[in-house]
Amino acid sequence: MKELKPIDYKILFELMKDSHRSDRQLAKSLGVSQPTVTRRRAMLEENFIEGYTVIPKFGQIGFEIAAITFLKSKLKYQTGEDRTQALEKMKEWYTNRTNVVLVVEGRGMGWDIVCVSLHKDFEDFAAFIRAHDSELADWVVESQTFHADLKGGIVIKPFHLKYLASLNQ
Repeated sequence: MKELKPIDYKILFELMKDSHRSDRQLAKSLGVSQPTVTRRRAMLEENFIEGYTVIPKFGQIGFEIAAITFLKSKLKYQTGEDRTQALEKMKEWYTNRTNVVLVVEGRGMGWDIVCVSLHKDFEDFAAFIRAHDSELADWVVESQTFHADLKGGIVIKPFHLKYLASLNQ
């Protein structure tokens, strides 16, 4: 695995602020040459950047609910091939749900997996949870969800990666 240099962090954080800036613009703001940015950016894209995307205003493009679902799974009791197969089945199920933006194993408050999903309305969310509970019953013991209103709810701080850029300073 390649090691990140200070310039790599600077490029990453600049891209998190605004990913559609040219290498020339990045070089100028960082005080380095454009070929340096182009070379380092290519390495970052190969090893450290998952992709480029926009961050829409979800409530304005048809999503009313953001759901954070906490899960207790049977994975912690499984080992070897059983665990590998269970993880593959769960990965396949979640990957096939285009409204799911993150599923990750973790620990806290008695839960061991968290799922973040977006839904056009409550009916869509309810259908998702029904499918989730029935189709993942072999691996999920319990789940609870926190819902956020994306259409009319109070937004204290909107989702964006640009805030992380201050970590580099």
